[in-house]
Amino acid sequence: MSQRWSARPQWLREQPPEWPGGDPLDRSGRWRREPDAFELSMSRELYPGATVMEDLAETDEEIDCSRILARYTVLRVLVLSGAGWLTGPRLRIERRVALEHLALLPQHDWERHALERLCHLCRETPADTIVTAAAVAAEAAAKRGHVMGAFALYRAAYELARRRAWWAAGAAIARGVSRLARLEEARYSERLWARRARVLDRRVARETTRRREADGDGRRL
Repeated sequence: MSQRWSARPQWLREQPPEWPGGDPLDRSGRWRREPDAFELSMSRELYPGATVMEDLAETDEEIDCSRILARYTVLRVLVLSGAGWLTGPRLRIERRVALEHLALLPQHDWERHALERLCHLCRETPADTIVTAAAVAAEAAAKRGHVMGAFALYRAAYELARRRAWWAAGAAIARGVSRLARLEEARYSERLWARRARVLDRRVARETTRRREADGDGRRL
């Protein structure tokens, strides 16, 4: 048997993965590869919303620069208010600044209206409709070719949905990021966000089943 295996062609032999520590038995690290852009967490941003500004490197058009800046001001309100860091007068001031930047965009611009609606929904206690509004704004950014701005909006909405336990809304956002990753040929990110969507879908199913069982027990009593 040993001779049979030793005679296998070299290209048929599995090559062990290379781990960061150099020890094949040490599986505490990840495989060595550059992370996809859509894998990066919010904690790696230099400042809240920094990901949006990465689209500036892809354009030199004045209107696009104004659009990216306006998008950043709205995302800043979304991130900071969703985390509870903007309340009262500070929230009103940040929202007014964002609306002033949005006023520089064409009046009948679809993305401008999407961002305006999102900005108005940023409150100290937001409703779950804010997640859908952020998804619409992300789609508008993606149609402009501003991929990182779209991802930043999706990601902020996902974090807010996760924090508020809006599992169905979070699953929809995760599927949106997975589609974005697939269009940009970022295969690791596509799998990551598709898996997150499936996990949240299962949570929704469990909660639905639990409510139905509770309602059934209540009717029998």
